[in-house]
Amino acid sequence: MNGLQQIRRTFLLCIVCGFVLPVSAAPDERDRQVLETLLLHLVADPKFDMSRVSTNGATIVIHSRTPKKTGFLLPHQIDTEIGSRTLPVDAENEMRRRNVPDGDKATFDSVEAYYTNLTFAAGIVVADLSEVRARRGSINSFEDAHPKARGWLEAYLPGYSKDGSRAVIRASVGPWAHAAMLTAVLEKRGDKWAVVWYHVARFA
Repeated sequence: MNGLQQIRRTFLLCIVCGFVLPVSAAPDERDRQVLETLLLHLVADPKFDMSRVSTNGATIVIHSRTPKKTGFLLPHQIDTEIGSRTLPVDAENEMRRRNVPDGDKATFDSVEAYYTNLTFAAGIVVADLSEVRARRGSINSFEDAHPKARGWLEAYLPGYSKDGSRAVIRASVGPWAHAAMLTAVLEKRGDKWAVVWYHVARFA
């Protein structure tokens, strides 16, 4: 193979890879702040009882990457889960925009983002839960790996209102024998974020 053929082959491979590789994104400092606020709220809330672990000295785990599919971001799916609650429309739309690759809505593939570059507060563990997620029915597998954890989240990139004062988070949560989804709204108060409400929908 001569030099010109090699260049052409490399060029074609680059084009093909550009179509098949997932779109990636990097979470930023604002993402860290809102996710940390939600995670610390959940680990201290007795009502968030996914693993029946006491809040005393407990931890909470966030999966190292965002979900691979966007089906749980569809408007009708969210509306069905949250009932009479409402989301800030601009924040919900931005959440969808950040997680759905341009022109790729038909495949339901999500933007690939990793939380391993973020440093969270003590008690929040970033871990690869791929094997645990693959064995969804085996709650013990998570509890064995993280005995002090009150649960785990597999979170999409958050969405923000246009004025930057509100945030929406969607995440798969567990351990649970079936699917369970969390929706949360946060509000910025001064230089701090606070959880306005969150809801966990558990599917039988």
